[in-house]
Amino acid sequence: MSLVAAVRRPQAAAAPLPPLSPWTSFAVVLGAMTFNMALCFVNTKVGGVGNGAIIGCEIVVIGTVLLLSYPVIDYGRFLVVATALIYLMALAAYRTAFHGEGIQIKPVRDLLIPIAFFFFGMRAADIRLADRLVQVAAGIVVAVGLIEYAFPDRFTDLFNIARFYIDRGSMTSGQSPLSSNLFISGIRPDVLGGRNLLPFLGDHRVSSVFLEPISAGNFGIILFLWALMRTIATRRPFWGTFAAAATMIVLSDSRFGAMFCIVATGVALLPVSLGAAVAALIPAVALAALFVLPGEFEKLHVIGNGFTSRLILSGHFIAALDLQNWFGIGTPDFQPFDSGYAYSFIGFGVVGVAALWAVFWTIDGPGWQFRSFRNLVGAYYGVLLCVSNSPYTIKTASLLWFLLGVVSRVRDPAPALPRRQPYPRTVPGSRAARRPLPSSAR
Repeated sequence: MSLVAAVRRPQAAAAPLPPLSPWTSFAVVLGAMTFNMALCFVNTKVGGVGNGAIIGCEIVVIGTVLLLSYPVIDYGRFLVVATALIYLMALAAYRTAFHGEGIQIKPVRDLLIPIAFFFFGMRAADIRLADRLVQVAAGIVVAVGLIEYAFPDRFTDLFNIARFYIDRGSMTSGQSPLSSNLFISGIRPDVLGGRNLLPFLGDHRVSSVFLEPISAGNFGIILFLWALMRTIATRRPFWGTFAAAATMIVLSDSRFGAMFCIVATGVALLPVSLGAAVAALIPAVALAALFVLPGEFEKLHVIGNGFTSRLILSGHFIAALDLQNWFGIGTPDFQPFDSGYAYSFIGFGVVGVAALWAVFWTIDGPGWQFRSFRNLVGAYYGVLLCVSNSPYTIKTASLLWFLLGVVSRVRDPAPALPRRQPYPRTVPGSRAARRPLPSSAR
């Protein structure tokens, strides 16, 4: 949800940047998406992989991305990023000094992931490379997902997801039998409402390389957003990417993904200025709804595992925040996993969230592709944060922000030229129409 705007400064014409190797872009982005799966394999076969290993890998990935992106980080961008980081460190220092909390670096990590990969996309600045990267990522994720769906026992023999999250403290051993060595939400039995999308596929929700189905569904959304934007921009349907998006949304049984794709289509078809206004207002409308609607929903709705229930729970989390929680200077005694807005206010403070959201909309690019995709990304965050903090994970945010960085530096494709007509078009009665046809007789 956060990015950094370029401060325009008069400067001499700079030499063009040396091209970034496509292999580097592929390795870094795909590595960010899949390193958790590699660590899960190590934990399954060897053991001993905890949160320290996850944090270490994220530090290495983010540090590598920032080093590779250094040529595009000018003084203005550096100043904005540094200001944001100092603000977050000040919040962490206050919580430590006055509440005795440990140093919380997660908000810094949540901010650096989109910034780093946005800069990395700017550094690559190649729309064809971005298309190929999306295709390769989609192929890998769909292939792994189909293997997991077809052979779940053999898959978890290699990747014991439940044990991986238990060792990290994100699951308890009592939750493992229900999920059958998958993530806690990897099985949606009938008692929890069962599968919603194509129920005949069974209660297994595929996680693929992301290890948990929420991110797999979010990945499907990202594929859909990219295919939608590129289809409109090039007037050439990206059928393969659409198919991969649908496959992951269905296999992960992402009800949110299926609904949001309809919303995204409506936003993409609006004029870009109107689409930006709609997307920018989503958080305000969402927060108002989360304050008001839970009480009304509870009168009519039985609490369960559906989308409405998660909205009700999210509203309760926000209502439970006190003034210090709202301003990010105190941490509550609960974990608001199902409320991305509550999570954001606790980590960044309401002032920081508002500032970062405003900065996001000041970023500009050279054409319709960027503005349209920025609107879709804004809508994605604005809606998804109602029910989840999953947009912050590096597993999906790395690809999303890389793509946004790419389109911020590339121009729109040239409009297709009309085909040449075999004969000149003439209007009946015109001088050209009255001209006699050439004769082959001499």
